Amino acid sequence: MKSPIYQIFGSENSLDVDLVFFVEEMPETILEKLTISKELSVSIKSFFPEKEINANLAVCKNGYLVEVYKGTTDELNNALFYTYHFHEQKFENPITKLLVRDIDLKFLRCTRMILSFVSKTEYRVLVKKALKGNLDEKIQALETIDLNTITSFGKDNSKKDILKSIAFQLGQTIALSEGKELYTKNQIAASFRDLRKYLSREENVNLNDLQKRLSIFVELLKIRMLMMKNKSEYKYEEENDFNYAR
Repeated sequence: MKSPIYQIFGSENSLDVDLVFFVEEMPETILEKLTISKELSVSIKSFFPEKEINANLAVCKNGYLVEVYKGTTDELNNALFYTYHFHEQKFENPITKLLVRDIDLKFLRCTRMILSFVSKTEYRVLVKKALKGNLDEKIQALETIDLNTITSFGKDNSKKDILKSIAFQLGQTIALSEGKELYTKNQIAASFRDLRKYLSREENVNLNDLQKRLSIFVELLKIRMLMMKNKSEYKYEEENDFNYAR
């Protein structure tokens, strides 16, 4: 296997290493993508002996991403562009163009992610049904969830980590609806001071502020869905014109 080309991205103070490996073609199956991600991660593990590698795969052409394994193409593309200098890199940044953000897609993805985060709580029956349902059912489930009542997010899930992830997604999505692209914990904490304690994984935090942000997100989603062309998640590249890359 030849030496992989990769790039670190995201928060400069992340506990893990978030990086993307650039591949010439995206593997067809989920199993192939997972296998290649693991193999490539092992090949560079010696560079990050004390950190866990969270690997992604992406295809880059003409200075921008055209396909990704995890996440959405527009978000990963712009995150790579904006956070390149936050990390010590081994390769030049191949991302030279920004993609127009698909805000509807971000809301749809955030909705699914938040529901998934609480799928192993006392809301599991409601959430699992909603995840299989339409957007209206997902919204109804989100409106039912009271984060203050959740005692555990599952035996294998750290409560602090889940709360951090929820805060990150809510802050990032709400900011994007206001025209701001945020890609690190520090950026989100600076824009939403009420989310800082969750982003920094503080102990024994009150969840009222996070619950308020969840309610704001739901209200924004209910307004956006009235104008959505597609209310189910889709691939960015299937619904957007790359000619608008800038």
